[in-house]
Parts: sequence; C-alpha cells; structure tokens
Amino acid sequence: MITGIVFGLCQAICWASTSIFLRRLSARLDPYLVNGLRAAIGLLIIVPLMFITGGVGDYGKLTALRLVYLLSSVIVGGVFGDSLYVSALKTLGVTRAFPITNGSPIFAAIFGLILLGEEISATTYVGMAFVLFGVYLVARPRGHVQSGPAETIPRAQMLRGVIYASITASLWGLAAVLVALGLEGINSSTANTVRVPVVVLISLAVAGARGQFGALRTIDRKTFRNLFIAGILGWGLGGSLYVAAVQLAGPSKTAIMSSTAPLFAVPLSMIFLKERPGRYVALGTVISVLGVVLVIV
Repeated sequence: MITGIVFGLCQAICWASTSIFLRRLSARLDPYLVNGLRAAIGLLIIVPLMFITGGVGDYGKLTALRLVYLLSSVIVGGVFGDSLYVSALKTLGVTRAFPITNGSPIFAAIFGLILLGEEISATTYVGMAFVLFGVYLVARPRGHVQSGPAETIPRAQMLRGVIYASITASLWGLAAVLVALGLEGINSSTANTVRVPVVVLISLAVAGARGQFGALRTIDRKTFRNLFIAGILGWGLGGSLYVAAVQLAGPSKTAIMSSTAPLFAVPLSMIFLKERPGRYVALGTVISVLGVVLVIV
C-alpha cells in the first residue's frame, strides 16, 4: 500500500514536470504529432520494465474483454485526451489548463456510477462543488490574463481553452475507469506495452491525415530534447508509475496522489515558463485539489 502511494506521488511529479515541456512543444508542433512521438519515446522505458518485472507471461491472460478495456482506455484518454490537453496548454498555459484538467476524478466518479454502479456519497457532491468553484476561479474571464511575460489571453481564446481542458478532464475520467477494469490480474508493465503502441499508431495517423509530418523537418535539437524528456517523464516513467500505483494502492488513493500534481505544476510553470498565475489561480488550484480529495476519499 505505502509503495503504491509513493508511486502515485512520483507520478504526479512526473506529470507536472511533463506539462512544462508540453507547453513548449505546443507552440511548435501539432498536438497529435507531439503525443505520438512522445509515446513512442516512452516505450524505451515501458518495454524494458515489462521484461524486468517478468510480465511476458501475462500476455496469455489478455482476454478479449480485457483488451477492449485497455485499448478503449488509451484511445479515449491517451490519444484524444492527451492531444486536447496539449491544445489546452497552448491556449491557456500551464497555470490555467492544469488545474481544470485535474478535475478528471470528478468525471471518474460519474462514469464509475454509470459503468460500475458505484454510489456517489454526500462528500462526493461537496467535492464536486469545490472543484467547480476552483475551476471558476482559475478560468474567470475578468480582464486580460497574463500567461507569460508579455502575453494576454482574449476572452474568446480563454473560452476555447477552458472547453479543451474540460473535455480533457472528462476523457481522462472515463479512461481511469476503463483502465481499472482492464488491469485486473494483469502485470501493469504488460498492460502498458499493449496500450502505448496504440497511442503511437493512432496519434501519428491523425497527425499524418492533418498533413503535419512536414513539421518533422523543422525539429531542432532543443525541440527534440523537449520531446525526449516529455516522452520519458510522461509516458515512460509517469505512465508506468500510474498503472503500478492503481494496482498497489487502488484507483482512489492513486487519484488522491495524482490530484496533487497542480501543486507542483504551478510553481514549475512560474520558474521555467515565467507564467504569472495570480492569487485567484493559486486559490482556485488549492480549492480544486481539496475538492478532488473529498470526492475520492
């Protein structure tokens, strides 16, 4: 149990750090191209882990139903959710996009009720209210919002970014329920070797259909470095830690640890991206995290 909680906390730190590099990449490359390339890089960690943890034998346990759950979870959350997240980062910046998407456990509770028959307690409703209020503080459209040293976000762009981030949260919430169903009795690294290649194939296929492969010629050393780090931290380490934490500590406690990610992402974005969150963004971040904790305890 303790190991799983530690894994969940480390995953939150990895995901928060990844957001810094994704923010930089979002200004240069198509979100689906970014997602496909960094998922491919993440396999450099995932495949060796599968052999190290002795997960080869678990391929025989992959029933048709488990495959449906695992593949559906990664298509919903890993392909479309993550790609929309990159778009939200480009539109809003880390300090605003990250807390909004962090409301995904709210949607996980809703989809858990629909798909698993889980009851929603009074505490969950209170938590939902906290999260919604926190999201409002983060995304409040009064005046212009600085997301960089000299950058302002118009209201139309703000609304578009909030929509991207909100849809991302809903897709991640659904994906969390699906992956929990697919992981039963399966080595976590084995499950990831099934899930992540699907992200690579579908994301790159969408990027190709959008005519984005030409951007590969413009990738310089700095962009490649950001891609590599985002792949290793996000899909490689973060993805592996998340799936392992779900198995060791359970989805609820893992979600609690994951919900701390904005508390790492906001100061990191201030240091490395020079974003200025302001007191309402900071307060909304804390309230959102408290709401998520209330939902899943």
